[in-house]
Amino acid sequence: MCETKTKDNVFVRIVVAVQMQVLSGEHVYNAVYRLSDPTGQVDSFVKDVIRGQVPAMTLDDVFAGKTELAEAVKTRLKAKMSEFGYHILNTLVTEIEPDRSVKAAMNEIETNKRLRSAREERAEADKNVMIKAAEAEAESKHLQGIGIANQREAIINGLRTSIAPGETISPQRVSELLLLTQYFDTLQVMSNGR
Repeated sequence: MCETKTKDNVFVRIVVAVQMQVLSGEHVYNAVYRLSDPTGQVDSFVKDVIRGQVPAMTLDDVFAGKTELAEAVKTRLKAKMSEFGYHILNTLVTEIEPDRSVKAAMNEIETNKRLRSAREERAEADKNVMIKAAEAEAESKHLQGIGIANQREAIINGLRTSIAPGETISPQRVSELLLLTQYFDTLQVMSNGR
């Protein structure tokens, strides 16, 4: 485990797993007698590579580049540990753990992004509902206008048939009859509670 600081000033804890084996032949002597603490030496080399690479990376780059980080550790270990009779099989970055407060802040940022997106979607849906309601109301008013015009035309035609041939009615009298009819229709609508 190695703790270091990233380019964007975030402390991060990185765990690297190293798989290694002792080389055969004369290398066994080197592995046993030249190195008193092989695990400690590997840990030191790992920390050296991590502390050399991570400070040049942002936290997002560390997460995205963990394979490259593991490869850098493997390359360095292979070169150094082969002198002591060890063969490095593989290195894996198994854990990248930023400070708890940083994780909480990152999660909060992501949560706020998603909430903002949800509010925008909801507002867009509300807008569409309002537009459709306005369009429906406009169409309704248009059809009501057509209905009223047809109704008035029917009333005028009815008045024409009820007047005796040769009799005339003034346009003012026709308007009064139409207004009176409209007045009675309004009273009827009001009495029905609409």
